[in-house]
Amino acid sequence: MRGRLSICGLLFACCLGLPAARAASQDIFLGESVRLLGFQQVAQKGDPETVERYAAKGWPDLFADRNREFLYVGGAKIYLEDNIDAKKGRLTVTRLDYDKVLVPLLWRLPPQLPGSRRILLDPGHGGKDPGKQNAGLGYDEKAATLDTALRLKLLLEKRGFEVFLTRDKDAFVELPDRPAAANKLKADLFVSLHYNGGAAGDATSAGIETYCLTPAGQFSTNKAAGKADISPEPGNRFDTFNLLLAWNVHRAVLKATGAEDRGVRRARFAVLRTLNCPGILVEGGFISSRTEGAQIANAAYRQRLAEAIGEGVMAYVGRVRAKQ
Repeated sequence: MRGRLSICGLLFACCLGLPAARAASQDIFLGESVRLLGFQQVAQKGDPETVERYAAKGWPDLFADRNREFLYVGGAKIYLEDNIDAKKGRLTVTRLDYDKVLVPLLWRLPPQLPGSRRILLDPGHGGKDPGKQNAGLGYDEKAATLDTALRLKLLLEKRGFEVFLTRDKDAFVELPDRPAAANKLKADLFVSLHYNGGAAGDATSAGIETYCLTPAGQFSTNKAAGKADISPEPGNRFDTFNLLLAWNVHRAVLKATGAEDRGVRRARFAVLRTLNCPGILVEGGFISSRTEGAQIANAAYRQRLAEAIGEGVMAYVGRVRAKQ
């Protein structure tokens, strides 16, 4: 059950500067809310009563199912802060999820950024920090992220972007120094590249995850590592653009690889919190997986991933520049 906090309680917390107390977001009907964005409900034969679909001409479709903690926009899984509910036979979402997830993705006229040509790529780990490892293949995350970043850099430069790297060799870079480098460069975009890993002995978990910074006032979707702190971070100034970038890249990578969709998620990662530009963190698959790890260790597959991330960046740039 979604809890409630009284107005008096909220005012008391605000006066004391306490971030812990938080009111649950008001539930609103999904259909009525997305109709305000120009979408209409569509039916598909065989859909159960728990499902609702919405579409708009020339726009990504929306698919939602009751009790799920995610929905699909344009075929890509987007995690919500709270499960989809139902009232009077109609699906509901929280007001926060509508404002922070649906509006940024489905609103046709997002606010415009002044530039998006200077990009900082951040190959995760390096030096004394190998990241996730596949012992059977003798391959680790730090090598895979650097190789992917170098490939992506060439691709983006051919598209006219100015591209920098937080590291261009097997060197250790402190986490705070990565977003600091983006801020010093006055980067327009920040893309951190990683590969995932399962628990000890897990050689089957697989799939793509893409993260953006958790919006202020919301909890992170990476449950195991989520922070209780819901206070704003500098990077929250770009919440709309963070999500748009994550969704465009995630969708492109899924299309190119056919990998399992583990969703666009939100987290307060150190590399995202203090950015002065939109930024995302891409988990390009599970290096620990017997099958997917072998793919990641293949140069042709990493090239495909780099190309897909580049396509996602281009799609994002096209969206935010559409009205400029």
